[in-house]
Amino acid sequence: MGPHLPPLQPLVAFEAVARHLSFSRAAAELCVTQSAVSHQIRHLEGHFGVKLFNRLNPGIALTEDGQALLPEVREALDRLGAVAERLRRRARAGVLAVAAPPGIATWWLVPRLGRFSARHPEIEVRIAAMDEKVDFERDRIDVSLFLARPEAVPDGATSCKLLREKVFPVCSPALAARLKSPADLAAVPLLHEDQRYTSELDWRLWVRALGVEGRVDPARGPHFSHFALVMRAAMDGMGVALGRAPMVDDELAAGRLIRPFGNAMIPASRIYAARWAAGAERDLRVIAFRDWLREESGDGDLAALPTGLARPDVLGA
Repeated sequence: MGPHLPPLQPLVAFEAVARHLSFSRAAAELCVTQSAVSHQIRHLEGHFGVKLFNRLNPGIALTEDGQALLPEVREALDRLGAVAERLRRRARAGVLAVAAPPGIATWWLVPRLGRFSARHPEIEVRIAAMDEKVDFERDRIDVSLFLARPEAVPDGATSCKLLREKVFPVCSPALAARLKSPADLAAVPLLHEDQRYTSELDWRLWVRALGVEGRVDPARGPHFSHFALVMRAAMDGMGVALGRAPMVDDELAAGRLIRPFGNAMIPASRIYAARWAAGAERDLRVIAFRDWLREESGDGDLAALPTGLARPDVLGA
């Protein structure tokens, strides 16, 4: 930096103090101490050889020289910020390949993806529905969503926890009108998902949890290979399925699905998490997508959840 140019950090401090007309509020914004801000202002005043603020009792005010300097500093900082953002966007630009199990990809990730694209139009996201474990190099994947037990997912350089599903019976509004109590399940088909990722999606568990063991056959009813097929059948009135929140939140809000037994639910024993290759934590595309995933999932779902059912012992297995 040439000798005629003022140092940058004192200029940033000057703009903040001038905007707030307060050393303490400027210090809080800049995450430094008030004495550090005062030192920066004294340094800038020494550089120019003029006084920039009048110390009043109470408060402060810009001097005539400070008023002349302020718009020039703001314009320079705005231009510098715009250049920095363009450089960051250029570094983030490109394709981001994301793998996720079909259920969460279809029912949670894709419906929210527009918000990420609006925030980061420079990043083109490509979604691959994959159940198997991802090999980042072989599969050319940048970020992978997966199911795991919470203790197996450290929040660290290459992974983070996202959300825990809640499982509960769901059905069409017409079918819900016929279900006055869990015992009425004996008279309607139970819909099964063959690819069961968690024990909470097994009707044997729910028959026991709802107190109708011996009165309702948990094996009865049609089977489907994917969650989306089960939910489609439930919405069409074919029977009662085990829904997963937040995957079915939109269908519940729209009234396409009903929870026939109120708030009865079981928190899933596994959680959804995200991971990326070692070293990718410095990739600005990955950082942007990771931060957005955390924001969308809202870590509250990972807390211990109250339930309207006594959690069966089998869930601890």
